[in-house]
Amino acid sequence: MTEPASCHVSLAGYKSMMNTALTMTSKQILADPVLAYSRLSPEAPLDKQQQLATLSSQMSALKKNLNEIQLQSKKLSRKIGEAKRNNQDIAPLKQQMQSLGQQLKSIKQHYADHEQKVLSFFTGLTENTEGHQEINTPEHIIHNKKNPRSQCKTAEPFHDIDSINIKRLTVEHREWNNYVNQHPDGCIHHLSEWTGLFQQSYGHEYHYYFAHDKNNRIVGILPLIRLKSVLFGDLLVSMPFFQHAGAIADQPSIEQKLIAHANRAAARLGVKHIEYRDDICRDGMPAQTHKVNMVLTLPGCSETLWQSFSSKLRAQIKRPQRERPEIKTGHKELLNDFYAVYARNMRDLGSPLHSKKFIANILDQFPDNSWLVVLRLKGKPVSAGLLLGYGNTMEIPLASTIRDVNHLSINMLMYWQILQLAIAKGYQKFDFGRSTKNAGTYNFKKQWGAIAKPLYWHYWLNDSNELPGLNPDNPKFALVIFLWKRLPVIISKWLGPHIIKNIP
Repeated sequence: MTEPASCHVSLAGYKSMMNTALTMTSKQILADPVLAYSRLSPEAPLDKQQQLATLSSQMSALKKNLNEIQLQSKKLSRKIGEAKRNNQDIAPLKQQMQSLGQQLKSIKQHYADHEQKVLSFFTGLTENTEGHQEINTPEHIIHNKKNPRSQCKTAEPFHDIDSINIKRLTVEHREWNNYVNQHPDGCIHHLSEWTGLFQQSYGHEYHYYFAHDKNNRIVGILPLIRLKSVLFGDLLVSMPFFQHAGAIADQPSIEQKLIAHANRAAARLGVKHIEYRDDICRDGMPAQTHKVNMVLTLPGCSETLWQSFSSKLRAQIKRPQRERPEIKTGHKELLNDFYAVYARNMRDLGSPLHSKKFIANILDQFPDNSWLVVLRLKGKPVSAGLLLGYGNTMEIPLASTIRDVNHLSINMLMYWQILQLAIAKGYQKFDFGRSTKNAGTYNFKKQWGAIAKPLYWHYWLNDSNELPGLNPDNPKFALVIFLWKRLPVIISKWLGPHIIKNIP
């Protein structure tokens, strides 16, 4: 995103507002810069408003992250105090505190940079006699709005919602991806490439809706994939197989309009329910909240991250290095090795697996944003992961290690290699993926320093009050999982994709 240029309101508009205006300080500007700017400078181009909205949303996300780390620091400080009173070793706790301190410093600097960029939009409007930046604006717009992407969405619109129309994406739409790329909450799973990817891999139809304004510019999107089977029913998901890719728009009311449109379309189609996978809370929609997303803020160099680890974690990473494993990072040339490990591990876990074609299609559709990592022992692949990178985040949607080498902590070395790769490529965050709170995978990811981010999976239910339970934690799947673990791998490879393609 380019630096915002200094902006000014038209002379006529400025004089009109001065008649009913009062002074607004920089602090008040930062409370709700989008609303202040759109009201103060109504003639400003839409792209300027969108740039400011992007900065404002990024600031809100940084503030939320800052508060979470500060809360962690307080809890950790209490633990250190308790450990001292009990004459326990506090070295690991001090290392964690050092890591949190580095993260706090980095986030505070980013936040200060964003503040300056936001205030640059208002430069030249007016200054007070003390030299503090001020603007003049009507009294009724001076208030502190809640961040719409960290609270339930209730923010004031800056688009006339009645002028917004909803359409379904029927052919490739370049503007769709342009919108995702400029939106602060856009992720790789929002991109339009998934339409063809799901069709080619599993034959799924897509229902992608976009909102456009009177100038035919996209102002919001909602991707949905339809999963239809006799075994699991007929449903729409945004997006299946991944943790979140719900509606995003210029403002909350447009997101709600997209969701309402999708609900009406689902009723006409006769689907059982829609699952909206969000990372925000939405009013008036039933939701499941037992899942969290585990995200690690990355420092600028690998050494800093290494020093933040506990001595136990560093020892676990060093242990498999004695076996002299071969570590490879690449693309489709590693697909056979990756799939051999993945298929074996998923069978052992009692879970159906994705087809090799699905993995290959991801690598083909995102050649610059996807990688495979494979670790071999004595020439045999034993641990592997699929990586996706987008914006400032690298994620690992699929990872597997053969059970026979678990005693060597091979997976610890693999994750360390992946984190180093993420830092080398300039990513600022690493997404370990979703976990159930306090489950084994949750604790595994937490030990790396990952912070839990709440997930809100909202639902539209067609003639039903019961939330769906299509997940392996559901007791009714216990027998299926037990039997699946005893299948030959070759059969699980054939059967698995036919099952998992309809499990969101």
